[in-house]
Amino acid sequence: MINFKSKILFFSFIFLLNLALARSRSFVTPRFQVHIIDALPPNSKLILHCQSKDDDLGYKVLHPNEEFSFSFNEKLFGVTLYFCHFWWNGKDIPFDVFNSKIAGQCGVIDPDTLECYWKVQEDGFYFGARRNPPPNYERKHDWNS
Repeated sequence: MINFKSKILFFSFIFLLNLALARSRSFVTPRFQVHIIDALPPNSKLILHCQSKDDDLGYKVLHPNEEFSFSFNEKLFGVTLYFCHFWWNGKDIPFDVFNSKIAGQCGVIDPDTLECYWKVQEDGFYFGARRNPPPNYERKHDWNS
């Protein structure tokens, strides 16, 4: 029969383990940084709205050469997905800026952190993996009218 002190010790251990995991999710899942760079022509304005199932990052207005970035840990169980809706010059398009397929293409900053880059241009949306060295961008999406 398990004595009372053993039960207290066991539940204390479980509590402390849960607390440690909650405070440092990167211990369990990697941290991702997503960067969105406005590379549109001068005097233009890019509007975007990014969100996941759990987080609404709100509407942002970017001007040429400005960047919006956000970071998060992947979910331990389930799927992590962020999507953005972009508006520029009478055109708009929504698409995933992060999902499990994109996660595999992001660049490693350190053992616990990866980064993904989206560059918005007149002819579409380009994806790159890492800032240093500068990413080799590949066009992934065209603007819709």
